[in-house]
Amino acid sequence: MNCKRYFTGALAAFMVASSAFMAYAEGPVANGADPAGLTSAPGTGNETAGVAAAETTAPASAAETQGSTSQIVTVGENTSAGTVNAGEGEVLAGNTITAGGLAGPAAVGASGTITVGSGMTSGAFSGPGGVSASSGITIPAVVGAGDISFAGQLTDPIVKVTDKYSYDQMSRDISSLKSRYGSHLQVKTIGTSLDGRSLYEMIIGSPNASRQILIHAGIHAREYMTPLLVMKQAEHLLAFYDSGSYQGRKLSDILAGVAIHIVPMVNPDGITISQFGVSALRSADLRQIVNQCYAQDQADGRTTQSFERYQALWKANGRGVDLNQNFPALWDSITTGPSHASYANYKGTSVLSEPESKALANLANSANWTMTISYHSMGNLVYWDFAGNKVVEQSKALAELVTGITGYRINRSSGKGGFKDYVQIKDSPIPSLTIEVGSVACPMPVSEFGNVWNSNQSILAALAAYAADH
Repeated sequence: MNCKRYFTGALAAFMVASSAFMAYAEGPVANGADPAGLTSAPGTGNETAGVAAAETTAPASAAETQGSTSQIVTVGENTSAGTVNAGEGEVLAGNTITAGGLAGPAAVGASGTITVGSGMTSGAFSGPGGVSASSGITIPAVVGAGDISFAGQLTDPIVKVTDKYSYDQMSRDISSLKSRYGSHLQVKTIGTSLDGRSLYEMIIGSPNASRQILIHAGIHAREYMTPLLVMKQAEHLLAFYDSGSYQGRKLSDILAGVAIHIVPMVNPDGITISQFGVSALRSADLRQIVNQCYAQDQADGRTTQSFERYQALWKANGRGVDLNQNFPALWDSITTGPSHASYANYKGTSVLSEPESKALANLANSANWTMTISYHSMGNLVYWDFAGNKVVEQSKALAELVTGITGYRINRSSGKGGFKDYVQIKDSPIPSLTIEVGSVACPMPVSEFGNVWNSNQSILAALAAYAADH
């Protein structure tokens, strides 16, 4: 075996992971400060201290004009450069792989393949092939081995990994996935955003199944890597629906009794602002609100950033309401945020005052859900509890399942007004988690996606299998 080649690749992977970790450790959030000048904790902002045809809209054209700065990479293609490729060489069982100062034992498949989800630190090494972005940062490829063998390589993926995965691209991808995978995927809309964008619901499996799982992402604007993640997860589950397996069980058998509902982008207006700026909004009234938010936040000392950077750090919906502080979960006692519309942490004029939060709450009350998962970023941790949680044991068990796969930390929640909080305390409570992905400040660079993907690629299958058994 060529030790020098493997050592060089391992060192490169370590340096990438270490760089990401240090960016997180030394960034603004390390001192408890929001990147835009607002004092808050990282994550959801309230957990700790605080298919239709594609629509031709401004964001699409903005994305085209910004093509020179947008990187697009396809996870799982054999275009690696300088990565350690599991399965090509010898990996000794029990070895420890370290990335970003965190370590975990490497698991080894039959052909020496490193298996994610068995204690390995996320994203340190790649599976068959790696993807090198034009910046020179290596994006780990999909690992196809062991108990996640269903998530192998796709020869012609629809969902491409890009640094600004937009609403328009997601809409096109949903339409393409529906065309390709037919009866395995149902598509509905659960509402419309303030700026007229459809809120899509994707259903994988039988809609009439006895077990129902609800997953949502993109409720916070600058966390737009999470819609990309769940779309990629959905595509892989669909692609291997008939041929794949999870822990020795056929996916088709698991999904015969389980339906996975995914709302991939709860906050499309806010994400549009964060990605392309206020000019990409359709409504003149909403554009005016964003400008007013900036003026007020400047006057209050909540931000010292330029308007361009302020927009990039936008977290709220189109009229400056933090959707994840707009649910009826101790909402009246939220006093830490501003009293006016803002780029972040404004709870709104009343509970469920926004069409996006109301649509998600209506969906949560429309079925007898087995569980809900809220994808956020950042922090590489899982929140599972809340004051008044009526499903403590079930939520804790889910958290242990997810942290066992991702390697993320587990934590209680002390925020208020969040979706997870609401569904855990409402009538007919639902076991629920918030999963915080990534280790650098939002909006995350595309280079972080490899780590996020390798930690979360098997989550949908694992949750489906768990639901089928419970």
